[in-house]
Amino acid sequence: MKSLKQFFKYRETWLGIATAFVFMLIFFSVWMTAYNGVSDRVNQLKIGVTNQDQNMGTTIEDNLKKNLPFDVKTYQSVDTAKQEMNRRNLDMVIQIPATFSEQLQTSGRAEINYFINQANASLAKQIMEGTAQDVTSTINDNIYAYKQKVILSQLSKQLSTAVPSQELAQNISASISHAMQSLTLHSIHSSIIKTNNVSGFPATMVPLLVVLASFVGSMIMSLNLNGAAMKMRQSFNKWSVFLSRQMINVGAAVLLAVISLIFMAIFKIDLHTPLLETWAFQTLVYFSFLSLTQMFVILFGPAGMLFNILSMALQLVTSGVIVPKVMLSDFYQTLGSLLPATYVADGYYTVIFGGVSLPNDTSLLLAVSAITLLIAAVRVLFQRTQLSETSELDELTGQTEQ
Repeated sequence: MKSLKQFFKYRETWLGIATAFVFMLIFFSVWMTAYNGVSDRVNQLKIGVTNQDQNMGTTIEDNLKKNLPFDVKTYQSVDTAKQEMNRRNLDMVIQIPATFSEQLQTSGRAEINYFINQANASLAKQIMEGTAQDVTSTINDNIYAYKQKVILSQLSKQLSTAVPSQELAQNISASISHAMQSLTLHSIHSSIIKTNNVSGFPATMVPLLVVLASFVGSMIMSLNLNGAAMKMRQSFNKWSVFLSRQMINVGAAVLLAVISLIFMAIFKIDLHTPLLETWAFQTLVYFSFLSLTQMFVILFGPAGMLFNILSMALQLVTSGVIVPKVMLSDFYQTLGSLLPATYVADGYYTVIFGGVSLPNDTSLLLAVSAITLLIAAVRVLFQRTQLSETSELDELTGQTEQ
């Protein structure tokens, strides 16, 4: 019991308990508010429709536009639609083949193709797969009703033109039997094609893993470097300390990027971008996170960790690795565009799944790094170094002695 009481005599014990409470409070506040109303914004997801059948396909296309609760756009070419999906402007592409009506009339079966981008938030992929099944089921119901209508119309014509006799009864019986056998509820089959797909569940978790691991590591490293920098300011010029710190950040980013690639190689995660380009991107990922977390601790000291925890919660929500960004409120979408994790996640979707190239995300991470470094440098500019204060004190002491 004495040791237990002694624990609570130290400031660090209360600080640790308070940090745990604040951590929980921040995550609950951010995640609950960010995900509130997500299901109501499902209409922000985008689907492209390519209709190559000008018969029944036109009717299906019109019904999709009217009934699907998404933003549905028409594309003349399936290749164009898939390119838009690779740019993450579409979540799924529905293709109605040119032979759709012909296959349905000749063999009684036809197929619709659904292209679902796997380089996307997990929730978006689940919604699109469910939508593909629902669309196919609805079309099957409509085709079944259409077949019944056509068959009844043909039987009516037969009855009106035939002469009443025993032979007529046999003909009608045979016609009905043949017609009912030709009716199948599931005439339309869905062909779900997962574009930019990779095998194995671990690979799908890499974007989230990189965001979380890189940021937490950067946050802890920045806090410790700030403690060392405060002590060094007693002996070194503030700009010398600041520049040395950036050199450590760059060196750590380069080394950690190499280690990250080694781990991905060990776990057999295939890269869809050149190795050197991937290494450069991962280096920038770490440096941008280090620059952001460093900015908060330089601005606010150890209290800046609260802002870093808040930043981590916000970035996990807004990066688009769990919930599609378009399903968040406008406030969180705007906030996400200002934080580096959004571009880290987009870049790693390209690295792991393929699609567009990395330069756009790389340039935006560079911009984030430059802005956060500038803010930190401005704060250092207005700091008084411990060295100058110590020198002044020595001078005053010397004058007093004289």
